[in-house]
Amino acid sequence: MSNRFLWSATELQNAFDQDDISAGVNGISIDSRTTAPGDLFVALSGNPGSRFGGGNEKARDGHDFIAMAVKAGASAVMVHRDVICTVPAIRVDNTLDGLWQLGNFARNRTAAKVAGITGSSGKTTLRYWLQRVLSPMADCHASEGSLNNHWGVPLSLARMPAESDLGLFEIGTNHPGEIAPLSRLVEPNVALVLNVLPAHIGNFSGMPELTEEKLSISHGLRNDGTLVVPVALAGLANHPRMMTFGKGGDVYAKGKASGTGTVLNITIGGADIECEVPFTGAERVESVAALFAVLAALGFDPEQAVEHISTLELPKGRGNLFQVGGITVIDDSYNANPVSMKMSLEHLGSMKTPKRRIALLGEMLELGPASEAAHQEMGRHLKGVDEVYTFGPGFSASSFARQGHFLAANEFDLESFVARLEPGDSVLVKGSNKVFWKHSFVERLTGTIDHRG
Repeated sequence: MSNRFLWSATELQNAFDQDDISAGVNGISIDSRTTAPGDLFVALSGNPGSRFGGGNEKARDGHDFIAMAVKAGASAVMVHRDVICTVPAIRVDNTLDGLWQLGNFARNRTAAKVAGITGSSGKTTLRYWLQRVLSPMADCHASEGSLNNHWGVPLSLARMPAESDLGLFEIGTNHPGEIAPLSRLVEPNVALVLNVLPAHIGNFSGMPELTEEKLSISHGLRNDGTLVVPVALAGLANHPRMMTFGKGGDVYAKGKASGTGTVLNITIGGADIECEVPFTGAERVESVAALFAVLAALGFDPEQAVEHISTLELPKGRGNLFQVGGITVIDDSYNANPVSMKMSLEHLGSMKTPKRRIALLGEMLELGPASEAAHQEMGRHLKGVDEVYTFGPGFSASSFARQGHFLAANEFDLESFVARLEPGDSVLVKGSNKVFWKHSFVERLTGTIDHRG
């Protein structure tokens, strides 16, 4: 019989060694704006200190929003200083450490098998796909959105019900030394490194250090755990139990474009599996190979997954196609790095479309000294692309913006741009998260097209 609460009073007492906790909670929240009735509100200071890339002294303190959380229905709060509060308070030395403590307790109280997922690009999509494929076969708990950092990972763990069969957790990094402690917290049975690309490279000395950081996800593997890596990383990964994907690996996927997506032939364990997915792209074919490798490493029969593979979709902002007013809009606005932008441009240039192929490119962030060269490099991947607009300071020194450069998306005359579009045009929107995604640019673009009549 499942527990009535996500966390009973007894479990909270044991987790924090406090006898005066009198009630259980139904959820865990760190944001007063999304706190639900029955939640435990964790009042994070907003400043993680030097442990995770340095602190932000201007970050908001959750203690200032306790009244709002209680008004929203929080039944308890976690604090590290004296507060005036009308609900029970769990007092800890540091609320970030307290959240980690709760995440650690959550991992230890469950018999679930756990997969940890890292990579420079596509890890949220793969986690989403794994959840879709595995949920019909097991009680599956997974990270939401992109909760993959120093507070997102323990929060996702703390939200995992004790009776879960499976846990799927993203583990990300912006600075050296972040993945290993997060992996030790998650204690995965299977750890996946999807890829290593020059994303956040500005905070690393170079690709070797970034690669070492990604592979450090193996540090938290349980004793019988399996590390899943691309074939190209096999020689760098030092782990006794390893599975590889890609050409020449334990799992290999070949794709052939169809009218509605890609027909895949997957070789795994000496068997061939054929299925179809409703999307295209070599990088996504590689992600499907990684998916099957993780399934096998978790002990699932890959054949069982085939019927669910055809239903896979792309999360918002990861290359979704919209048909609006006869115009194709490709929403790849969630994030960008030099490799993913190159692939997006090449895909746009190869599209069969009766009219123009138009690229709206937002700057790629956190590239450090390599930034200017990386942005200029995009000009070499415009074969088949008819028009190019660039956005953000990163592209300021680039010379290939044929139709114009804008420092920010809000400087762009969307109405005039849409007025020029014709049925049969294809428009790619690609850039780092802060350029387009944070400003709902694609929603405004498609809405303007839809309302122009």
